[in-house]
Amino acid sequence: MKRMGLLSLAVVAAVGLLAAGQWSAAGAWEPKGQLECIAPANPGGGWDAVCRSTSSALQKSGIVKETMYVTNMPGGSGAVAIANVITKRKGDTNLLVAASNALTFTMALNRTTHTYKDIIPIAQIGAEIGGFFVKSDSKYKNLADLINALKADPKSVTFCGGSAPGGQDHIKAALFAKAIGVEPTKIVYVPYQGGGEALTSLLGGHTEVGAIDISEAAGQFEAGKVRCLGLLSEKRSTKFKDIPTTYEQGVKVSYPIWRGVYMAPGTPTEAVKFWSEAIQKMVATPEWAAEREKMGWEPTYRFGDDFDKFVTAELATFKDLLKELGFLK
Repeated sequence: MKRMGLLSLAVVAAVGLLAAGQWSAAGAWEPKGQLECIAPANPGGGWDAVCRSTSSALQKSGIVKETMYVTNMPGGSGAVAIANVITKRKGDTNLLVAASNALTFTMALNRTTHTYKDIIPIAQIGAEIGGFFVKSDSKYKNLADLINALKADPKSVTFCGGSAPGGQDHIKAALFAKAIGVEPTKIVYVPYQGGGEALTSLLGGHTEVGAIDISEAAGQFEAGKVRCLGLLSEKRSTKFKDIPTTYEQGVKVSYPIWRGVYMAPGTPTEAVKFWSEAIQKMVATPEWAAEREKMGWEPTYRFGDDFDKFVTAELATFKDLLKELGFLK
């Protein structure tokens, strides 16, 4: 009777887990309840696009059955979000967080005490190109006009971006300045909480050149509200094929931007496995292809250990770059 009692308890426990939706009948872990993706910036930027596109593709393709909500958590170019995730969301199986090169710069600049070792890098879901965008009626008609203005007086041009000083968008302008023979630390850069805010500043005439990413400017570009003087790339965008690159215009500087997601530390192995496999399935779906193409992202992917090694190596590289450009001692 005692053995039957234990068996009955085991059956009850198993049924309870199934009822809670944590384990499928086949024994595979599945998320249950509200799912969340944190975008470490205000709406309209690249991190926001990561969460909204991922959420949409995962749900439309049926890879996840629960609803995934997007939470915007701006501050410190990812520093606020990563601190929140590490201190308050440990082991959260239903949480994804958007990431990109911008977070690497935040780490490299020591604006957060955390590194990729403190979180769980899951996947790179695409790549895009940064560029220099101006209002449609801007006095800068092409990249040559911008170069001439910077050479005449580096402080005469006001750049804006969605990252903190010394962060990703600032570095785009600094790398460009260095490539044309202008001291990188002399350029004027105005930081905003995400690419969406930077674009608003540009459209409002508060700044002159947006050092932002193609997906952030895509809507206003297609509406004819902004123009692109050049994309920081050797090759043209697969979607926006009419935009010239910096290389085409004689400036040999490029800046690819990866887009990806990470999870909170302490997340159980089965949940990490589920989300890693879910993202890999997602990028192969037509639903994801539609999202990616809409934003002009390139189909460049990394997963698991490969992605972890990539971001760890990038952090070391960015520290050296920041020292070279004079942003880090």
